[in-house]
Amino acid sequence: MSLKDGKLVRGIREVWTGVSGEGRLHEREHRASMDALNLFFGAIVGVNFANQSTMDVKDYAVLLFLTACLIALILIISNTSRRIWSAIQLIIIFGVYYLLTMVEKIVGEVDQKLVVTLAVWAGAALLFEFTPRDPDPEES
Repeated sequence: MSLKDGKLVRGIREVWTGVSGEGRLHEREHRASMDALNLFFGAIVGVNFANQSTMDVKDYAVLLFLTACLIALILIISNTSRRIWSAIQLIIIFGVYYLLTMVEKIVGEVDQKLVVTLAVWAGAALLFEFTPRDPDPEES
């Protein structure tokens, strides 16, 4: 077996492909990225909700329901074959969320950090989902 056919050369090629920009995320890497994104932002949203302790119970329930619907759409983005339609829905629903919570103020004082957190999460999910990726390599 020559060095050219060895695992070392294949490993160097794989690293070079990733470093040179020719490589894109594989499906499993994409899934891991989305899982990490969802876990991180889910925790941040939880912290934001913990800070809503002075909010009236009815307002809290409405905010919780609206936020749950928005988060459901964020999670759907990475699990649907209708990505474009889901992205359009997410953008529309986030606009409605912003309008209801920040402009119309249908609920008591909403921490703007919650809205910013949700906007960054939605934007990152869209970015990850619409970034080109490759199928997973064959196991060898």
